[in-house]
Amino acid sequence: MVSPMIKSWKITHVALCCAALSLGLSACAKDQEIGGPIAQIGFQHLPKIRLNVAQVTVKSNYRGSMEAPNAEHRFTTSPERAMFDWALTRLVAVSGPDYVAIANFVIEDGSVIETHIKKTKGLKGMFTYEPTTRYDANAVASLRITNDESGASGNVRVTAKRSIEVSENASLAQREQAWMDLVEKLMVDFNTQMDLQIQGYLARWVETPGLK
Repeated sequence: MVSPMIKSWKITHVALCCAALSLGLSACAKDQEIGGPIAQIGFQHLPKIRLNVAQVTVKSNYRGSMEAPNAEHRFTTSPERAMFDWALTRLVAVSGPDYVAIANFVIEDGSVIETHIKKTKGLKGMFTYEPTTRYDANAVASLRITNDESGASGNVRVTAKRSIEVSENASLAQREQAWMDLVEKLMVDFNTQMDLQIQGYLARWVETPGLK
């Protein structure tokens, strides 16, 4: 026969184990934060680049891999998608009976390469959080305008690169925000370069040269 004292200890012990398990599950849930919706990168606030052409075409020649080390397919807005949005938002064909030139915007590279960084060994590595992943983003595209009737043509090509390192203790939400910040800064560089090159080398086709 089990004494009341022993039975009471067993019940208390089971309750404590359940409480400890519950706390452990709560801690795990907190550490594995679920990623939330991330704001899209937009260009609506920028002025239109009005081109004296009959048509603007936008296409991508980039064929990214769905396997490591490529990581752009995991991004809410990849560099390729951001360049598509940039061209579709900013480049406008003025059109008209006197305009026969065609503007072709072509995406060449929209990759993001993920590289794992080795942690510091020893006690320092055990007690400090360090960046363990680096993401190198690329945005490469060209804009070519051709007039088959006159033979006139012009071409600009922009290459933008940005990198970011993410800490080993970053939650999924923090990692996604870092990805978005990376692409946003990448596109700021891309946009600045495109503006300068279009005004510098394609000014004859810009409706209002010097407008930015």
